[in-house]
Amino acid sequence: MSYRIALAGILMLGLTGCVTETRTVIAADDVCSTYGFKVSSPEYRLCRDRETEARRQGRASPSYAEARVVADSQAACQSYGLHPYSDRYEECVRHEHEARRPL
Repeated sequence: MSYRIALAGILMLGLTGCVTETRTVIAADDVCSTYGFKVSSPEYRLCRDRETEARRQGRASPSYAEARVVADSQAACQSYGLHPYSDRYEECVRHEHEARRPL
């Protein structure tokens, strides 16, 4: 009996090794697609990579000046390939500003 339990445990461990990790993007968290990037495009991947890195670093400190928040938000959106004064760019700046605002 214990042999069967051990065998079942080994099989389960073997099967879990075959499972691949999938990442599900929730629409509310997927701002890059709302900026108009096609999900499979290089621009989309660049946007997601840069946004993920910015979020990983966390929010800015309270000494982060408002002018700097705006400038960094605009620079981030331009780095995503969005053109200033477009609707998508303005939406991006609002989102980036919100993410950078001090706590």
